[in-house]
Amino acid sequence: MYKCSVCGSEYAKKIKRSNQCQACRTKRHREYCQRTRYHKKRYAIFAAAERERHLVRKYNLTQAEYQALFDHQNGECAICSKKQSRPFDVDHCHSTGKVRGLLCTNCNRMLGHAHDDVFRLNRAADYLENPPASSRKSRPNS
Repeated sequence: MYKCSVCGSEYAKKIKRSNQCQACRTKRHREYCQRTRYHKKRYAIFAAAERERHLVRKYNLTQAEYQALFDHQNGECAICSKKQSRPFDVDHCHSTGKVRGLLCTNCNRMLGHAHDDVFRLNRAADYLENPPASSRKSRPNS
């Protein structure tokens, strides 16, 4: 049993990083929702407005600018030329914040896993073209 840091009641801990009982967590969440006018269905109800808000807040990019970039890329990923039904990811430089283009999720993650390191990506391309195991003589099956 654990002791709630707010009301002092004992409770069985269900959430790892919480030091509050369920009643206090619920009360705190309700107060947050009232204070911020948060509504869990807000994203479903106002999808287009929330998308624009996200683009402006995170990338300083309006929906019109996103659409212009999308049209400039012919509705394709800037790397693999794949078309997709869901919105493309906005690729941006993490140090400057400058938008580079629109990518499919796989290409965006590939760049992220490579930490946007051109040297690492070139090495990966060289590896795919000349894998070390291809020069190895294969052993006959015994």
